[in-house]
Amino acid sequence: MRKLNRSCIIVDSFTGDSFSPPQVPGDESTELYYGALTAPLASPNPHLLVTNGSHGYFWRARSPSWLRASPCDRTVNQIVTFKGRVFGMDSGGMLFVVHLAPRIRVQMMAVRLGEISMRHLSNIYLVACGDMLLLVGCWGLFPTRGDSFEAFRLDQSTEHAKLVKVEKLENWAIFISTDKRSQPLSFMNPERWGGRRNCVYYYRHDSEHWAAFELGKPASSRNSFVFKSSSNVVQPMWVVPSMFA
Repeated sequence: MRKLNRSCIIVDSFTGDSFSPPQVPGDESTELYYGALTAPLASPNPHLLVTNGSHGYFWRARSPSWLRASPCDRTVNQIVTFKGRVFGMDSGGMLFVVHLAPRIRVQMMAVRLGEISMRHLSNIYLVACGDMLLLVGCWGLFPTRGDSFEAFRLDQSTEHAKLVKVEKLENWAIFISTDKRSQPLSFMNPERWGGRRNCVYYYRHDSEHWAAFELGKPASSRNSFVFKSSSNVVQPMWVVPSMFA
């Protein structure tokens, strides 16, 4: 999605098809902070969510107008589709569920932490990984040597959702970037392309380096960190290799 002040253009990179929603409500000083699709455009009920830092708006594909969700007056950091449901996380790390029918509604989630302390986790991301919806965070303000990533599974089998620590990702790898244009991505059997399972691949676009963290273990090997030379090229973004097969 490309953002131009209050205007949005959605472009399918593979087909070249483009869609132009109406201008987002607001004045000329309004700038869009975040945008995400709740489902592919070819699906039966896709919606585009955009936030301007204080309000959230939804546009159903090919609809003539935007809709405000209630409540959605908060800074949305992420939107993730998991098992047919739309989940999100705000800037404070609070989780919510987006109901698209019969009307658009945002429902905040009460999550029991139990003995888990999230206070010292930084750079928290919401990641759909196989049959798990994970909160992935780092024990350190800026992930570097000596820091480690932890993952917590959202368990909704009880009346009140709770977070359960995940010890291993098994045959999955997770990709995370600080560039807000890149959504976190999980991938099964990374050995097929030379990657490592049970790892979090983390890219910092401001310092132009990436690192591979084995889940729950501090990164210490020099081979775990790769630095790029500075240039004015477009920053890397995660893609699914099978899309190009």
